[in-house]
Amino acid sequence: MTLTWQKVDAIPGWFGAHSYALWRSLLDFQAENVRGNLFEIGVWRGRSASVLASYCRDDETLYLCDIQVDAPALGTAFESVGAKGRNIVTIAAPSSELPGRLDLRAMHQTVRWMHIDGEHTGSAVYSELELANQIVRSDGLVVVDDFFSPRYPANTTEAVRYLEKNPFHFRLLAVAFNRGYFCRPESLPRYMDYIAGGLSRALHAYDCPSTIFKTTGPWDTDAVGITSFMPEAGSIAGPDNQPHRWHMMGARNVWSPWRHIQNGFRMFFGR
Repeated sequence: MTLTWQKVDAIPGWFGAHSYALWRSLLDFQAENVRGNLFEIGVWRGRSASVLASYCRDDETLYLCDIQVDAPALGTAFESVGAKGRNIVTIAAPSSELPGRLDLRAMHQTVRWMHIDGEHTGSAVYSELELANQIVRSDGLVVVDDFFSPRYPANTTEAVRYLEKNPFHFRLLAVAFNRGYFCRPESLPRYMDYIAGGLSRALHAYDCPSTIFKTTGPWDTDAVGITSFMPEAGSIAGPDNQPHRWHMMGARNVWSPWRHIQNGFRMFFGR
């Protein structure tokens, strides 16, 4: 794979270096044993789509939806990151037309990564999450752009509304770098294991040292927050009264016995 941040950064768009590192870390994790198609709503010149194209295997398809699809620009973007010749399906239409344009029966739970970066209205985000529920795999991820953005508050309010009305469809996994990351409830333990045990190293390997915050327990929320590295907090920070202890993870049955041993060593040595 010839994908680098410098190549992605040369493509017009708003997809930042921190999100690039997090996407690559999560897509690398998926590559171990998750297979499926990829989907993006809101493409423009293909900046973030170039990352997805780079991870699209020969037996997978990347679906790209935008009101207007600039096919030459996308081709140039994908070629620039070494992702030429992927299986690409483009849909030049608003996302509201996708249910009528796609074979939803054939696509049922076939998508492992869905990025929602389209109309940015509450009704659109809610409908796009309804679509995601139909096509995203049980071990897939949904990423909502401009989550907690003051410019687009409806992206947050309607995503949260959808979760409240449909608690068994998706759970909020992480809030990071202007995006919300959602997974199926049944895959939450697996992704949380990775976040607790391997994500910090993966982000650092992509030149993005970060701090992962888990400041409340599962009785409150499962989600973590991820920011640029904060030296006073370290790579993983727990509750405010004990910032260097990620206690609530140890109380959940989401870690393997070996993970508990590893965490015990980390806690014993104060790291």
